[in-house]
Amino acid sequence: MKILLTTLNARFTHQNLALRYLKAYCQAAFSQIVVREFNINQHLSFILGELVEEHPDIIGFSCYIWNIEQTLELVSNLRKIQPHLKIVLGGPEVSYEYEERMQKHSEIDYVVVGEGEEALLQLLYSLEAEKGERGSSAEFSLCTVPGLIYRQGDAIIANPTRTLNIESIPLIYPEDHNLAELKQKIVYYETSRGCPYACDYCLSSRTGAVRYFPLERCKDELTRLAKLGVEQIRFVDRTFNCNKERALDLLRFMLELDTKTRFQLEMSGDLVTNEMIDLLKQAPVNRFQFEIGVQSTHQPTLERVNRSTDLEKLASVVWQLKKQTKVRFLLDLIAGLPQEGFTRFGESFNFVYNLQPTKIQLGFLKLLRGSSLRERALEFGCVYTAKAPYEVLQTDCLTFEELAQLKVIDQLVDILVNSGRFSRSLQYLQLRDGCTPFMLFNRLATLWKEHGYHGVPHGIFRVYELLWELIGNDDAAFKEMLRLDFRLHENKRSTPVWLGGSLNRNLEHYVIRQGIVAKYLPELNELSAREVSKYIMVESFDYQVYQETDGLPGCQRQHLLFYYPSPTVTRVFVLMDSELVDAEWE
Repeated sequence: MKILLTTLNARFTHQNLALRYLKAYCQAAFSQIVVREFNINQHLSFILGELVEEHPDIIGFSCYIWNIEQTLELVSNLRKIQPHLKIVLGGPEVSYEYEERMQKHSEIDYVVVGEGEEALLQLLYSLEAEKGERGSSAEFSLCTVPGLIYRQGDAIIANPTRTLNIESIPLIYPEDHNLAELKQKIVYYETSRGCPYACDYCLSSRTGAVRYFPLERCKDELTRLAKLGVEQIRFVDRTFNCNKERALDLLRFMLELDTKTRFQLEMSGDLVTNEMIDLLKQAPVNRFQFEIGVQSTHQPTLERVNRSTDLEKLASVVWQLKKQTKVRFLLDLIAGLPQEGFTRFGESFNFVYNLQPTKIQLGFLKLLRGSSLRERALEFGCVYTAKAPYEVLQTDCLTFEELAQLKVIDQLVDILVNSGRFSRSLQYLQLRDGCTPFMLFNRLATLWKEHGYHGVPHGIFRVYELLWELIGNDDAAFKEMLRLDFRLHENKRSTPVWLGGSLNRNLEHYVIRQGIVAKYLPELNELSAREVSKYIMVESFDYQVYQETDGLPGCQRQHLLFYYPSPTVTRVFVLMDSELVDAEWE
């Protein structure tokens, strides 16, 4: 009996953790298990052909909000081509409101609700028993399979779920496993299941109390993945640091690994301890990335969705991470939550923006099947899309037009903030106009839409020009700040003529001939003058773009030397009286 486990990932770089758990749990009893992963950007006709070519007896799909519509289309076509194929669906998207889906899609034979490892194994035993290949059908009856949804005549039967002892799951990244296929992927990993919280918009609390995989097992597998050199290991633990001592132990372990792998962890900001901060001070660049959920700063909203956050503690932790460590951190917001309108959401946005995270993730409320908030949608006038991802269209506090405006703001945040390229230009605009971050981005979004830029992709170099066109207002100081951002982030690319680039070759030759570069950058001493010029660039600004205190730049000429030791690193020096002063910006 050949079993094919498959899914459509959101991107090529993603990989599915659930399929690996299922295979590891079942393969001792069923050796003919094949895992095939695709992504939602591939043509369904291609995926269908690949699935049919495997000639499976049973096919299982891992279902999520990003792939359910394509999955159901594949299931429908598979049934037409292979009418005797057994089709099983599992995953969070089919674990709730399953009766309606089974009635609408007769081609689905079985749905596995909740944790699927034990359920799939027992289902496979039952299907073998039906064929007379294993025991009796009474011994391996469908009614004994935990969490199984199946048909019995015209009726749809739902078996009760059973909490799995996760220590019984075999290693999914064992020593004898070929991990080479993961090298170019984002590898997902978990050290625990369950969530200590019960936020009404989330399904994590439905997975039961927090259970932990054995600590040494986690360390062994993480060591193997880190040695492989995967770019990023993204933990799917709902709250990595809910057990502070265990989290500290794992952080210390990951810190001490000899690897360039980055570990991304979902952290509760107000549970980060001083001991963790002290440990993280030792972490090298790019070792850790934290995702910290803020979601909203409006207390009535937080109470309405059953979420508790100490925002003052969270802000303190974030500032310590920023000032004292090299940890990258992402802060999350959700638009469309109960009792938070457009203006009040702006206050949440300002809170997050002013904490200066590595990235801001602005999400839009999704009324997930099985979530408490979906069941109470009418209570806050929430209208949402009928098909996945069930995204909010409007609420009694937030109109559709306001949500559309927030979508454009989200685009601009990704381009201007998350790219990390425009921080000084944005700071200047706030100071110049005396506005909050949300006021600035709301204004930018309006201009962006008026010019039709919101529906068109733009190269990053074009974005500099668009900013100048939209809000430059012939402000010479703003153009200088744009030029500074350009030079800080675009390495040796020549400054565009329209941006007023004043590359000063004479001054560049002067700092080389006079030994100024040799004095401050001794690592270049062995290079010829021509070779040194490949690593430095000197530009003259009509405004004092570098200053040690906050405020608008004064109208005072300033010469800056940009040193590019690598494609991703820039150091800046102010040239003053034949000396270089290190410009130590934050």
